[in-house]
Amino acid sequence: MNNNNQISMTWLLRYLRPVKGRMLILLLLLLLTTLLQLVNPQIIQRFIDTAATEGVAAKLLGLAGVYLVVAVSNQFLTIGVSYLGNDVSWRATNRLRGDLLKHLLRLDMRFHNKKTPGEMIERVDGDVTNMSNFFAMFIVQIVGSFVLLAGILGFMFTVNVPIALVMTVFTCLAIAAMVVIRNLGVRATKEEREASARLLGFVEERIAGIEDVQTSGSVPYIMNRFHRAMRRVFQTGLKAWLLRVIPWNTTVVLFAVAVTAVLLMGVREYLDGTVSLGMLYLIYQYTQMLNDPIEQLGNQMQEFQRAKSGLQRSGELLATRTEILEGTGDTLPDGPLSLDFDEVRFSYNPGKPVLHDITFSLRPGERLGIVGRTGSGKSSISRLLLRLYNLDSGTIRVGGVDIRTLRLEALYRRVGMVTQDVQLFDGSLRDNLTLFNPDVSDERILETTERLGLRQWIDAMPNGLDSHLSAGGSSLSAGEAQLFALTRVFLTQPSLVILDEPSSRLDAATEAALQVAVDQLLAQCTGIVIAHRLSTLEKVDRILVLGGGRILECGPREKLANDPDSHYGKLLRTGREEELA
Repeated sequence: MNNNNQISMTWLLRYLRPVKGRMLILLLLLLLTTLLQLVNPQIIQRFIDTAATEGVAAKLLGLAGVYLVVAVSNQFLTIGVSYLGNDVSWRATNRLRGDLLKHLLRLDMRFHNKKTPGEMIERVDGDVTNMSNFFAMFIVQIVGSFVLLAGILGFMFTVNVPIALVMTVFTCLAIAAMVVIRNLGVRATKEEREASARLLGFVEERIAGIEDVQTSGSVPYIMNRFHRAMRRVFQTGLKAWLLRVIPWNTTVVLFAVAVTAVLLMGVREYLDGTVSLGMLYLIYQYTQMLNDPIEQLGNQMQEFQRAKSGLQRSGELLATRTEILEGTGDTLPDGPLSLDFDEVRFSYNPGKPVLHDITFSLRPGERLGIVGRTGSGKSSISRLLLRLYNLDSGTIRVGGVDIRTLRLEALYRRVGMVTQDVQLFDGSLRDNLTLFNPDVSDERILETTERLGLRQWIDAMPNGLDSHLSAGGSSLSAGEAQLFALTRVFLTQPSLVILDEPSSRLDAATEAALQVAVDQLLAQCTGIVIAHRLSTLEKVDRILVLGGGRILECGPREKLANDPDSHYGKLLRTGREEELA
């Protein structure tokens, strides 16, 4: 537990350091409001005593005016505290959100395969939102509450020692109770956040697969699962809330006892003539005010428990390390790159290898076509080449350089990939084509799209390259989407490009148009074409046939096509990929 407290304090200082100036101003404003809170009851005390002794009206009006000025000033200061508190909160937590998202985007695919996007959204935003008050006001309000307590008790000791002692005992007991049980709800709050994350992940997955959900008639089943997940959120949330409010309930009981004792003592002394009516009011008012900082401390204890559970979950995420370790190399040979797979073995899950001793080579500028049945390992080769996963064993070299020795940015700068799915981002057409690279000129974009047959579609857009696109890609047909993806890769000018079944969703006419664009792209770099249709392999130099994660054959396309005993030759004659056993 001490280690967790140390982590929380380290995090707090890390994210509050950039806003320490605003924190200092916030603290000063809070101290001023505390001072004014202490002054106002004393003004009313003097007003009551003056009125009780038949004071002149001018003096009473003067006291009323001072009270009004103090009250209005305190209100303005409270607004300033609220504004600065929210400002500090968003500045600090947005830095944490940025760090979490940046770390999340760098984690390997094994991690992302186990976590849903909805769950990760909850980790990046939901957990951090629960920490916002902790970052903004925790230290400030803790300090302010103790200053107010010290001011009330200090003044009371100058007025009435017995009553001050009763109030001090109450204060000490209340604070001690909160300190002892401050961590009571942390674990339950963490479970509540986990249940909420799973619920969001469930909803995100089902909405993403809405077509299958509706057409399969599984809405009732989904709703049943949803209600069960909601019930889990409710149960964990209720338990967490009950445990978090225990400190507050404890102070309520103690406060009721303290108020009763103080009022009895104050009334007795008033009846004895020891204190005036105004002083009796002041004692009562200060006793009531004593509850405010105690209650504030109780609320902050609840925020502390929420924040601590969020800090632990965020800390666990940031402590997760990717298995993809970057190298330091930044240089690859100019021009098209060679490619070598040397006895590569790989498995997504331990003990279930997907690729077995894959060995092949490509010279700079060569084109390789990869064919095989579903699950034969075709896409796994591209994922390994792009370092989305680590090899179990073996070596992959690009341009003669082991990809594990390269920085990922250096690898992605020279190696491009076109997949079946095209991700659009919320932004302009220009930003989507260049992936937000401002260095690519409009002339180059339009020239590239003209070559690839996408220019007509762009010209039809209402604002050309400035047209707004929504995330998801529903505004693109399958053919336009593939041309869109090719344009992106063209603009990066890769030296090695992977085409992962780019025409699998296209009709024959659109595929023919796409093939022209593919030929232009492959004319300037080394290419790998993962094929679903054999027609896309007519212009490759070599063929690699996979089956069960092993190389069944590899050689020149013409030679294998003319060999009646080759797997590829049989495939051409039957036109059926299922023949690849």
